[in-house]
Amino acid sequence: MKLSVIVTAFDKPFITGIHVREVMNSSVLPDEIIVINDCGDPTVRDELLKLEKKTRIVYAYINPPKIDWNYNGACNLGFFISRGDVIAFEDNDNIPMKDFYEKGLKFMEDNQNIGVVFGKLRHDVSVEDLAKPVEEWKVIGNRGPNRGSYLIKRDLFSKLKGHDERFCGRYGFMYYFWRWRLLQNTQFGEAGMFHYVVEGQSNLSHKNNAINYHIYQKSVRENMMQSPIGILNFLYSVEIL
Repeated sequence: MKLSVIVTAFDKPFITGIHVREVMNSSVLPDEIIVINDCGDPTVRDELLKLEKKTRIVYAYINPPKIDWNYNGACNLGFFISRGDVIAFEDNDNIPMKDFYEKGLKFMEDNQNIGVVFGKLRHDVSVEDLAKPVEEWKVIGNRGPNRGSYLIKRDLFSKLKGHDERFCGRYGFMYYFWRWRLLQNTQFGEAGMFHYVVEGQSNLSHKNNAINYHIYQKSVRENMMQSPIGILNFLYSVEIL
């Protein structure tokens, strides 16, 4: 199975570069790594150009006007230009450990009913350690899995027609609504772990206000799904580095 890794990035260019570096050092080398810059810091591209390429690296930039927390659209765009049979979606500050893909793909192979695989745990690391070899990173805490970083089979993502574009700008609800849709269509698994860069969070608001919550509840109750057309409501550019 071909593996595409999609890394979503808005800020923290240095962390994004380290993330891609570590993906290329994985025990299973992905067939491609796609970095989606969601109308954020343009120096993300510069960090990628510094790396020694071991696989195909694709860089996509979502053009202005900016949509705050356009995580849904960024994931859809990454999927749209990807070629893998299995897709890894990863926040830039959630860095997979060396054997995550190996364990996750093996888990999917051994359990054909599993459509999505999360990491079991995240080890907190400091941003100051990232310039060092990964073997020297110190674990300063632990936390549960990030439901926004996972492996998913391509045909399942296609069946669900991607993330719901009505929640562009509603970052928090991507997790709730997406998980609910997944529960109707597949089973979950856990394998391997991630590093979590504790200083890597963005300062943007999640916009979890009463109006957004009402929209989410209405969607769940009425079982509304995304239209099969028009899933990208923004302009973007793509290049192979």
